[in-house]
Amino acid sequence: AGTALVYPTLIAAVADAVQPLERAPAVGVYRFWRDFGFVAGALVSGLAADALGFGEAIALVAVLTAASGLWVAAASWGLPERSPEPMSGIGTPA
Repeated sequence: AGTALVYPTLIAAVADAVQPLERAPAVGVYRFWRDFGFVAGALVSGLAADALGFGEAIALVAVLTAASGLWVAAASWGLPERSPEPMSGIGTPA
């Protein structure tokens, strides 16, 4: 249920990060890795729960989540900030 609240925002962020002609492929790549993560995450966490126990599997997921967040923060450190481009189209002044 929580994903439904943020998913449109994530898709919009992906689409805004690329040129208009690259939006469909960019959203497709995002969706592929998102869906792959759902499958791989379920399999890996199930195997971890069998091998380590339920609590340890939850801890492993927490550590991997924190590590991925730190990796993204480190990778984006020092990148120039982008200003949003003005919108055009429906609902904007002519």
